[in-house]
Amino acid sequence: MKGVLSKTFIAVSFWGVALAVYHAWQEQAFATNPFLVHYSSFAAFFGVPYWVFGIVWFPLLVIVGLWSTNLGRANLRLELLALLSVGNLFTAYLVYLDIEVVKAFTLTYALLYFTNYLLTGLVLAQHWRNDVVDGFVYGTATGVVVGLLFGPYGVAACGIGGGIFGAVRNYVVPRNRSVKAAAPV
Repeated sequence: MKGVLSKTFIAVSFWGVALAVYHAWQEQAFATNPFLVHYSSFAAFFGVPYWVFGIVWFPLLVIVGLWSTNLGRANLRLELLALLSVGNLFTAYLVYLDIEVVKAFTLTYALLYFTNYLLTGLVLAQHWRNDVVDGFVYGTATGVVVGLLFGPYGVAACGIGGGIFGAVRNYVVPRNRSVKAAAPV
């Protein structure tokens, strides 16, 4: 049973690569004539088209997943949670942009976002009894409650931010210290 979640993580990361390539193809990113590529004013982040982020992000997750799990033979590392949180923040921004600004939400977008959240869920499942994950979950729940004051996007922003804060807090100050480690020397 050891390594099942890490192999699943790697497989889902490869799925993300396939989705990212498909998304880039939909955006005509591989067109030989650059004038065929059509971008709205919201199709780029600091001038970089969004499809580029998927083309870079998911292969990066495959490489990090393969490396950190010794090709799927070891458990997922908790540090993946920090990396995936960056992707979660970015996808939360993209969901806001899709729904609120552009008012266009496609199945491809939803699958790309869900893939990143699924990868985060796999890491959380692997380390469910860990202090850092405990802080992440409680921070996310607290952030969601606070975010209710600001509407649906406040829920997402405060939830993700609270989760990151809770994880960092419990990483820096672990809750379950052993009695020997807590005793002054």
